[in-house]
Amino acid sequence: MSLFGYPATVIHYHSEVDDWGRPLPPTSTARAAKVVEEQKLIKNAKGEEVQIAYEIHVEGAIPIGFEDYFLYTNVLGLEIRCDVAHFEVKKYLGTDDVKKVIVYGRPQNI
Repeated sequence: MSLFGYPATVIHYHSEVDDWGRPLPPTSTARAAKVVEEQKLIKNAKGEEVQIAYEIHVEGAIPIGFEDYFLYTNVLGLEIRCDVAHFEVKKYLGTDDVKKVIVYGRPQNI
């Protein structure tokens, strides 16, 4: 476990939504990211406190939603699935260009 994060290749499973608002089967994309394993409390978009265990920093603009999840293998060789609890989009100062997306995730057993 690293409090400063380590580089990892994560597999992002993104679900689109159909015309009636139902999630479609997810599509997978491999992305380079920095993963920080640290348990802490954050406030989600509704203002509720949520306990998270992972921060996934992905460079650039990516499509993200609350139905998405990420898979990655940590330094111990364990495969971890992270469901999206909250996410932030960071932009370059004074522009609308996206610098990175930070995903706060809860672990799920595989």
